[in-house]
This record gives sequence, C-alpha cells and structure tokens, in this order.
Amino acid sequence: MFSSAATTENAKQAIKTAIAGVASLYVTQLFHLPQGYWAAISALIVMQSNVGATLGASRTRLAGTAVGAVVGGAFMALLGDNMLDFALAVAVAFFLCFVLRLPDSQRLATVTVAIIMLIGHSTSAWVVALHRFTEVSLGILIALVISLTLWPNHARRSLREGLAAALVKLGALYQAIIGADRAVRLAAGSSSLEALNAQVSDAFRKNTALLENALQEAFGPMRDRESLVLLAAQVERIRHAVETLEFAVQNGAPETYVRRFDAELEQLHTGIAAAFGSLANSLRASKPDPRWPELTAAISALDKKAALVRAAGAAASYPLDEILRFYSLLISSRNLAQELELARSLVASRFVSK
Repeated sequence: MFSSAATTENAKQAIKTAIAGVASLYVTQLFHLPQGYWAAISALIVMQSNVGATLGASRTRLAGTAVGAVVGGAFMALLGDNMLDFALAVAVAFFLCFVLRLPDSQRLATVTVAIIMLIGHSTSAWVVALHRFTEVSLGILIALVISLTLWPNHARRSLREGLAAALVKLGALYQAIIGADRAVRLAAGSSSLEALNAQVSDAFRKNTALLENALQEAFGPMRDRESLVLLAAQVERIRHAVETLEFAVQNGAPETYVRRFDAELEQLHTGIAAAFGSLANSLRASKPDPRWPELTAAISALDKKAALVRAAGAAASYPLDEILRFYSLLISSRNLAQELELARSLVASRFVSK
C-alpha cells in the first residue's frame, strides 16, 4: 500500500509534468517554431522528482543538445549527410563531450546529431540546428520554472528526511544485532538481519543520489550544503560503527563473561537505541530533540565495572576468547556512542535551525 504522503507527492509531480509539457507546446507555437514537440519532450524528460535532479538533468540535456547541434550543423553544412559523414559526426560529438568533461551528455549529443543529419529538412542545416537547440532550451527553461515555483520539492529537504529514515533503519538493525538471545538470533534469524541490512543499504543508496541532487541546488545558504555533506558523512560513519558492532557480537554464546555486565550493557544499549530515534526526530522537526540519552555516563559506568572485575581477578576463570569478545563489544559500543554524540553535535550546531 502507498502512504498518503507518497500519493500526494506523486499526484503533484504528475500535475507539474503535464503542465510543463503543455506549456512548452504553447510557447513554441507562440514563437512559430516548426517542431515544438521537441520542447515538450525535453520538458518531460528533465522534470524530475526534486529541484536538484531537474537542474542536473537540464544541464546534461542542454549541454548534449548544444554539442550535437554544433557538430551536426557543421557536418551538414560543410560535408553532407552520407553514411560516412554521419558516422564521423557521431564520433566527433561523442569525443567532444569527453574532452569537455560532459560524459552524461554523450548520448544526447549523438542523438541530436542523428536528428539533424538523418531527418529530411527544407531549410539549411544551421537553421535546423538553431531550431532544435531553441526548442530544447525552451522546454528545459519551462520545466525549471515550474519545478521552482509550483510545489517546489528541494533535494535538501528530501535528503534530511532520507537521513532521518536511514537513522531509523540503522536503529532497528542495531536492536536486532543486540538481541537478548544472540545465540538463537544468529542461528535462526540471519534472514531477518539480512533483510534489515538490505533496507539500510537501499536507504543509503537513495541518500547518495539525493546528496548529489542537493549539491546541484546552487541557491540558498552555502552553510546548509556544507552541513548536509558533513551530516551525510557522519551518518555513514555511524553505519560503519554498527557494522563493526555486528561483527563483534558474532558467535557470542548466551552464558559468557559478558553476562557479568548485563545491567551496564542494558543501560548503554537502551541509550544507543534511543539516540537513533532522537537524531531522526531532530532532523525531521528541524530542532534539537531534548530527549537525548546519557551515553557518556553509560560508557563510563561500563568502563568502571570492567576495571573492577579485572582488578578482582574474575577474568581468570573465563576462556580468553570470551574476554576478547567482551572487550570487542565494549570498544565497538563505545565507538558507536561517540559517533552518535558527534552527529548530535553536528545537528545541533550547524544544521538544525536555532
């Protein structure tokens, strides 16, 4: 089932796309351009789900059309439109995009060459090329105006929601990893962990694309974009810390040295789980969540208990691998708590509005 928010956003996007296509046709008719459908096609192609993606697609299509129009018009005017000239023009347009560092525009440049050289025209090649570039440019311009003015969906806002969703999924994965009965979970619930890891990976893939789109939005305060980059990197560090913790608890038996620290570990794990939710809430609400757990105090209590047990010589009665597993869990949990604290500081000082 689709959520109401997703349904509303898709309905808005459908209306915006339709308006962009119709408006492009109307404008080309006002200017008496011969093939206005190219403007409509361009508008439909570049109209993306957020402003940043639309800007990126617009740059790619405009650059490819410009290169293809120049190359196709030049070859038609100077050489002709036989098969050898067409093949050479396609190769030149493709390589020119490479030289200009426009790899995403290579396909569009070659398609523009084909449109100019292969479709019969009654006017000169340069006029055809100019019309094609003008039509495409008008479609792109109209799509950008509609994207920016009618229900604008900025990638920066979508990325904040995406990072919050990623933190929620990481929190769910963390709680699955620190299950009470790890031996049973690891023996019978590996498919559940795999599903959670897949959800986390999918969330991070989407956020990577959203970050690229957000950086395309050159308008707005530079501080916001810098903070988004830093925050996305910090959430990635949190993900690595969770993965390290997952490795640390593998093959842990229910009755081991770690059971001596159940109370302290429970306090720490409860605090870490709450911290994931608190960070997500801060991002969504654009203000710090006051319900931040005392992670530093929980880590200190665990360190203190470990020192007391070690000083009492209790570790001597346990196998060495159990001792090592406990300290691996301790170090991994401390690292995760520190990364969460860093994320909280970043959100509070640079990203969330005061």
